[in-house]
Amino acid sequence: MEPLIFAHADVHLQVEHGILEVFMRNRIIGSYRAPVKWVKVRAETRKGGLTRLHFGNIKELDEPLYAGLTGAQHLLTKVEIETADEPRYRAFFSELARQADRRVGG
Repeated sequence: MEPLIFAHADVHLQVEHGILEVFMRNRIIGSYRAPVKWVKVRAETRKGGLTRLHFGNIKELDEPLYAGLTGAQHLLTKVEIETADEPRYRAFFSELARQADRRVGG
């Protein structure tokens, strides 16, 4: 898998050698690092024009890499973004899923 980087506002996502790393500026604790094959990201629409992206590890191998929030199990860190920016993140995770032979859910 080729290196893939996405940076927007205070969030930096980087994939190298099959490992996804999530960084947030001004955040001391809460970074996330995991093999792309294990990653799951769940989007939760919040009030006030915000969306919370929850990062965690899959429980089942056929789970989508990116989808709407259906439960809080196995979620390890979160990033809050503007809801208007969610399509940018979805595009990044869709490309990551394509490269990793994973799927994106609804």
